[in-house]
Formats: sequence, structure tokens, C-alpha cells
Amino acid sequence: MIIQGRGLGLRREFALPLANGPVRTDFDFLEVVPDNWMRLGGESKEHFDAIAAKYPMVAHSLSLSIGDAQPLDMDYLSAVKTFLDTYDIAIYSDHVSMSRDSRGYLYELIPVHRTQASLQLMVDKVKAVQDYLSRRIALENISYYYDEEGQMAETEFIARLVDASGCGLLLDVNNAYVNARNHGSDPRAFIDALPADAVSYFHVAGHLDNGPQEQVLDTHGADVSAAVLDLGAYAVHRFGERPIVLERDNNIPSLDELCEELHGIHQAMTGSTGGLQ
Repeated sequence: MIIQGRGLGLRREFALPLANGPVRTDFDFLEVVPDNWMRLGGESKEHFDAIAAKYPMVAHSLSLSIGDAQPLDMDYLSAVKTFLDTYDIAIYSDHVSMSRDSRGYLYELIPVHRTQASLQLMVDKVKAVQDYLSRRIALENISYYYDEEGQMAETEFIARLVDASGCGLLLDVNNAYVNARNHGSDPRAFIDALPADAVSYFHVAGHLDNGPQEQVLDTHGADVSAAVLDLGAYAVHRFGERPIVLERDNNIPSLDELCEELHGIHQAMTGSTGGLQ
């Protein structure tokens, strides 16, 4: 199934109305986090199955931890594969990050060390994941609040990872903006330096901005800012139209309000007056 247009992250708060209500036309697909849905049973699974029968889906996980030094968690990966195959989800993504150490999962997205050794480790793991899942995966650029000296540039690391592993890129426009603000770089230069044909889809989200003397925080808890929308429009011009997902994890408004914002985001980034109907 071809995924395009406007996407929303599936929240548990919206599961019941989406499962029981008529098919909505103010978004085109849903992004689901396998970690939250793949081991459910009972009524929750029934609701998810009803939603999956109505709407196309992409999957975006949190626990692949492709950048750590541990062996792949095959129990987790097996559950992901079963989930993707069961619901016929072709697009699967995670992050250019690590989220566990030798003691277990940290439940945070930790930046990777952008060295040649780290790059080769990630390339090998990405290839193994893609072979196991029988899918090309996409990896997202994350927000980070410190950056060690002596590393590869983030864009060089991502470009080399994409080239050597054959993976795609989930371009998070808000993360690119937040990092540029916090580290004094040019977000458009970041976008210009990424591989032109690698982007699978876009993320946009809101952030907390307390002014030029403070760090910008990637909160997913506010409306998407005009600056991020402007950067998103630049990304669409650079890479062409791709699916756009609005992420909202805090201070969540009603589903109608989210869909209204999503319509404005899509229009601002693409110049289109709407998505698929």
C-alpha cells in the first residue's frame, strides 16, 4: 500500500473513537509505535484491529537501539516482525540513537558517538535488521543537548550510514531546528547536506522555546512553530513531497483540533490545500 499525505501518531486516547467511528478523511494514515501495541490482547487489540482495518499505517519504534554496542535484541525484533507482517506495514522506522546499555533499556534516546567504529557497527546492525524484517528501515535524526568534540558531522555520519547500509531517513524537521538553535548551526545547511533520495517521510512537532538565552526543548507538547513549518517547506522543496506525520505526546488537544493543525501543516509545507480524500 502506498503511504502519502497527512499522518497522525496514534494515541490511546483516540483508539476508541477511531475504532468505532466512521472513517475520517482529515488524515490519510496513522503512525503507530509497535512497542505500545504489539503485545496487547483483549479489548485493546480489538480496537487496534478495527483501526488497522480502516487506515493505512506506518510503524515507528523506540527500542531498536541500533547505535548501542550490544547484540540485537532478537526477542524484540521478532515481535516487531510479527506485528509488521500481521498488519501489512511496509514502512518501519526507529532512530539514529541508542536506548539501552549492558544492563537493559534506558527508555531514552541517547546520541551515538559519531566515529568510524560506531558507524561500522551501525551499518552491520542495520543490514541485519533489514534482512530479518525483509524491509528497508528508516532512521530518524534525534534532538540532543550536548555534542562531543572530535566527531563526524551529523550529516556526514547519516549520509555514510545511508550509503553503506541502504537504509532510509526519517527526517524530523523539528529536531533539525532544535539542534540548530541549541548548537548555533544552520538548519537549512543540515538539510542540504543530507542524501537527496534517502528521505522516506517527515516528522514535525512542537517544542518549548524560552528565548534566545535558553535551550530549545523538544517536547512534542505544543503547536508546530512557524519557524519549523518554514524549515519543513524548505525540506519539501529539497526532497520533494513525502508523507508528513504530526507528533503530539504532551498537552494533547482533541482529535479534531489535531487534524485541523495537521491540515495547516500540510498546506504550509507543500502548498497543497488538502491531502487525500
